[in-house]
Amino acid sequence: MHKLSLCSVILLSGLFFFVLQDAETAAGPAYGGKLRGIVTDSTNGEAIPYANIYIKNLRLGSPTDNKGYYFIPSIPAGKVRIAVSCIGYMTKELIAEVKEGEILQLDVQLSPGSIKLEEVSVIGNKSVRENEIDLGLQKISIDEIQMMPTGVEADIFKVLQSSPGVSSTGDVTSRYFVRGGNSNQNLVLLNGVTVYYPFHALGIYSTIDPEMISGMEFYKGGFGPEFGGRLSSVLNVLTRDGNKNSFHASATAGLLSGKASLEGPIPGGSFLVTGRKSYYAKTLKKYLNDREAPFDFYDMSYKVNYANPALLYNGKFTAHGFSSQDMVKNDDPFKEDYSIKNNLFGLNWYQIWASPLFSEITLSSSNFAAEVLPNLSQAKRRNNFVHDITSLWNFTYIYDSRDELNFGAEHKFVSTGLNLENLYGKNISFDQSGYSLAGYVNYKFYRYEKIGFNLGMRINFASLSELRPFLLEPRINLTYKPWPTLSLKAGIGRYSQELITVSNENDLISIFEPWTIIQPTIAASEATQFTLGLSYFLTENFNVDLEGYYKYLTNLSEPNYNKFLVNDPDYINVSGEAYGIESLIKLQTSGMYLKTGYSLAWAFKIDSKQMRYIPKYDLRHSLNILAGYSLGRGFEANATWFLNSGLPFSPVTGFYDRLDINNVWSFQDLQNFQASTMWDRRNPQRLTVYHRLDVGISKKFEFSFASIMLDASIMNVYNRKNIFYFDKNTGKQVNMLPFMPSISVKVEL
Repeated sequence: MHKLSLCSVILLSGLFFFVLQDAETAAGPAYGGKLRGIVTDSTNGEAIPYANIYIKNLRLGSPTDNKGYYFIPSIPAGKVRIAVSCIGYMTKELIAEVKEGEILQLDVQLSPGSIKLEEVSVIGNKSVRENEIDLGLQKISIDEIQMMPTGVEADIFKVLQSSPGVSSTGDVTSRYFVRGGNSNQNLVLLNGVTVYYPFHALGIYSTIDPEMISGMEFYKGGFGPEFGGRLSSVLNVLTRDGNKNSFHASATAGLLSGKASLEGPIPGGSFLVTGRKSYYAKTLKKYLNDREAPFDFYDMSYKVNYANPALLYNGKFTAHGFSSQDMVKNDDPFKEDYSIKNNLFGLNWYQIWASPLFSEITLSSSNFAAEVLPNLSQAKRRNNFVHDITSLWNFTYIYDSRDELNFGAEHKFVSTGLNLENLYGKNISFDQSGYSLAGYVNYKFYRYEKIGFNLGMRINFASLSELRPFLLEPRINLTYKPWPTLSLKAGIGRYSQELITVSNENDLISIFEPWTIIQPTIAASEATQFTLGLSYFLTENFNVDLEGYYKYLTNLSEPNYNKFLVNDPDYINVSGEAYGIESLIKLQTSGMYLKTGYSLAWAFKIDSKQMRYIPKYDLRHSLNILAGYSLGRGFEANATWFLNSGLPFSPVTGFYDRLDINNVWSFQDLQNFQASTMWDRRNPQRLTVYHRLDVGISKKFEFSFASIMLDASIMNVYNRKNIFYFDKNTGKQVNMLPFMPSISVKVEL
């Protein structure tokens, strides 16, 4: 791996020198004019991410970024015909005059389409940047989130699990696994701030309420050097700014929780406040196969934006916060209780400068705390905390050749505390803290229509553990477009991770998953991923994406559950590999949306004894179908169908009496032994095939004083008895979700 890094550094250094020199040569003296601005929703003033600005008479354009801004350089002077479009909005066409050597500020407002699923523009389905380098990137709009059947509760992670290459271990968990990686290898960001525990209710669904979201960026691999600290994926969740035109309030009542929001304008900006609270959990008993579910949770968020052009031209300040808590409190004193908390706060300054330079500076803190309270049970008291203070400095410079140079730095201070006991009663307790400093540079080559590539490098100058050497993470992505309808893509990237969770991979549902910095004596976990792909547009509304990947993982730190002596290591290192093929088909016509994803994948781990095994989240085959249809008169119908291979499991082979070393001197023979389970080797067998159909229908009623949205859905329509696990003591089959109808009502004022 070190040889790969050295070769990559030499190669990238040479390519950077050549590209930067060539960029200035190709650009030559500046010519023409420039076009920039922001695209917003005409009804509420919200920025529209991923909209397309297309200059029709010149056949060039650019998408807006995740904040709704765009910039197009080197436009020949004269009048231009511009089309601005985005799925879910009516296309707007206008004529503007570009002057030599000047920047034209053109802000555009789009009106929402009258029918949510209506095809509003063919440009909206296909990026106007023909050589877009988007390997492994999935941009998810709020419309796509809303097209999923709601089920018990709307959940952003269910949308991810419908993507090829993403797997889960059951209906009653939102934890997801990407391309053979563990769930703790996924980075979840809320407006750029790390969320360490993004789950509610025993991990059933997300803490992030879809009502507050404007869009999501999901990287399954090949993510750029601006992201670090995780091996498998990045999910960047972007929240709405709030209505800039008028005050609005909403309240929603669902099966498990109620929620409310308030938004509106303030001088020079807007605000948004949301909150959600669970009901008493008796309604969840059926959801968890009649087991008790004594949990209670809440989450709340706020966001304040200031973008007064009189004081801050082409800039925006944002302050945002998020808080959540889950409590599992049993009435039985012989059962343990749990408490899990998140608290986030961030300040963001986004600025477009007079030159084609964009900057974004973020200061944030993220705090996580979890505790197990044993009460009178035999459970051990455990607690964990994470304090994370981060500063991010991101810059983008756009050349006249339309190439982009991204560069920046990330500084973190992280402290973790962990206290727990293993099976032998040995205490694992330590506090760790450290600083990290990483810089990155990424050159995006866009000047030619048929070729595009990213050359990126992330350099970790200082790691959370002071004893760890330099970490170099090269990232390279290539795109070649031989025909207007076909794009060929390839990529390679190296990734590292120093924060891990201490959890047992074999746990079906894990409530307590503590985070910790890996010990200084252990090398950082690393992954190298190779990706090949193609994207083909059969028509403007019908496209097929195909990707193949190979991922090799090393130094994966896992708790040493066989620790017996004090000097035995707390962690052991394992390795792994994953490879597979993924396909995604999208079709959108007037009033209909269809997305079909399929993956054929293999995942393996190699433990410290060099034994090769399949992890519990390995899915050989996975097929997901999402469909949405406009029935007319404001009715929207949707459905999802899942078909997966059975999950791996280890069968019980017998039982034995194990000597309890804690009571060895009690001289009570019968009490000195405990019944213990004998397991087969790790995961040699699979459960039966999993499949499930969910359907939903929604209708919005408009009144002069308010609007009411009714949403009804059914999970597991044909009541498929998918196996969750077999009880190790009785052998009884425990199933996942049964047939379950639900309804929610949303009132907007």
